[in-house]
Amino acid sequence: MGITLHMIAGTLAATRPDAAAIILGAAEEAHVIEAATNAQLITSTVATALGEERARELRARGADMDWDQAVAYTLTQTSQALSELQSATPP
Repeated sequence: MGITLHMIAGTLAATRPDAAAIILGAAEEAHVIEAATNAQLITSTVATALGEERARELRARGADMDWDQAVAYTLTQTSQALSELQSATPP
């Protein structure tokens, strides 16, 4: 599950960096080993968008979530991002 959270955080990093930082923090709390390059890229993208301090705060918030909260938050953010993408795509 933690690897899936890492992948979702990476997908959302450019368009929803706040959500990506929180999801990344939840994934890291699970002590998931992710490819160092991939994790660094996500962290760098989020930090560039939000600033180092804000990114750390949001990752800590994600790390404080239990699994049910982390999964619910991730599903909500993913659903919202998909809805926005569908709305922006002409028929």
